[in-house]
Amino acid sequence: MNSVVRTLGWSVTAVLVAGAGLASAPFAGADGTSPVVNDCVSGQSTIQPSSMLLACGDGGLSVRDITWSSWGPTTAEGQGTEYRRVCEPSCAAGHEATGATHITLRTLKDGYFTEAVITDLNGKPETWPVGPLRH
Repeated sequence: MNSVVRTLGWSVTAVLVAGAGLASAPFAGADGTSPVVNDCVSGQSTIQPSSMLLACGDGGLSVRDITWSSWGPTTAEGQGTEYRRVCEPSCAAGHEATGATHITLRTLKDGYFTEAVITDLNGKPETWPVGPLRH
């Protein structure tokens, strides 16, 4: 059952914990070691998402088709494709640029990764906040 809980993510984990009569506060995972990351699109916490929206305010930066090479307990590493809105000459008249990127999730707080580091389209590291969820 542990592998099923990890696959389905935090919302199922919380239901199982609440049903067992334990505290229902968010936690890292069924065994307490698998961190989660905020998905600002769905409002859910997840493990090993295949895509992540990093610019949650305007949707201008995402990483898609992520293949994770490691996940937890303190960092997660993966490869994916970066999709970035290029606002030149303006955002309305701009375009979308894509390219391969490496993504690292790090800095745990209460079982959530709180930072995503990607390589931008010029190969330079860039850090984005990714959670935890706010209620």
